[in-house]
Amino acid sequence: MKGASKMLDAFNCLEKYCGYGYLSDKEGNPILMSLLGNMDVEGMLKSVATADYIKFSLVAIEKGIQLCEERAKQTGKPFEQMMLVFDLDHISAAHFSCRQFASSFTTLIMLFQEHYPLVLKKVLIIRAPEMARLAYSTITSLLSESITSLIEMPSESDWKRALEKYVSLDAWPMHWGGQLAENGDPICPSKIRYGLGPVPDTYYVNPDTVFPDYDQLTTVYAGDKHLIQIRVKENSKISWQYMTTDEDIGFAIHYDPTMSADNLTEMEPIYPYIRLECSTVPISGGFTAEKPGTYIIEFDNYYSWFSAKKLRYNIEIDEC
Repeated sequence: MKGASKMLDAFNCLEKYCGYGYLSDKEGNPILMSLLGNMDVEGMLKSVATADYIKFSLVAIEKGIQLCEERAKQTGKPFEQMMLVFDLDHISAAHFSCRQFASSFTTLIMLFQEHYPLVLKKVLIIRAPEMARLAYSTITSLLSESITSLIEMPSESDWKRALEKYVSLDAWPMHWGGQLAENGDPICPSKIRYGLGPVPDTYYVNPDTVFPDYDQLTTVYAGDKHLIQIRVKENSKISWQYMTTDEDIGFAIHYDPTMSADNLTEMEPIYPYIRLECSTVPISGGFTAEKPGTYIIEFDNYYSWFSAKKLRYNIEIDEC
């Protein structure tokens, strides 16, 4: 019950303080709008696991895809694409200086690029200050050419004109340069959750007490990996919880059908690699091992040049 309560707290925090919503372009196709600048990144990452933030964001994308499918049924086309609008109004130095947020947002971008490469027809970044433009230049090397070709970042003074190319102003909220209001409210809260405000400290997780009962403590040195070999029966449930004292760490699970593989590249990836910041809120997860045999759990710090990671973790196996 305690785990379920924590998940509910995380969901409530994300729903209240992550601004986003769905609108339409001139053709009637969906627009997913993210009010990234409104988010209290430091408060958010003291309150929810980075994995929960990423899942929350991917769920919003999945809903956008569902809206695309519904639109395709209306138009009779095989598929429709959506537009993504990032509003960076209120963005602060914390968005750029917070390593946890930078790590989480980069992971989200890479997941999106890998799993949803054909979903977008345009990415519009509005009200972007000079600092945001500099930050964007540092991640372009991670993006494919097909994604970067979709991105448009107008000047801070020209963002309304840029929006007008893609949306009908009479059906667009007044707060973003349109003519639409709901009972005098220019934000149109039935369409957009504004999400502004500091996250109350009642949501904060105390990193010193949140994970008191752990089975293993180890140090994963820079340029190294920590591998755990387990053998399980068919349909066993493998569960994990882990946390570092500083920064992020990579995680993956591999299956060795031969039980004689010499390295991870010869094994079958079962739980795909993901790199998450987990120094404030622990990461939890689990899956069912449908095949019996040998599995390798990987904690990865190979990418780090200098930083060793002190790692606390639990691995549980429930054999059905």
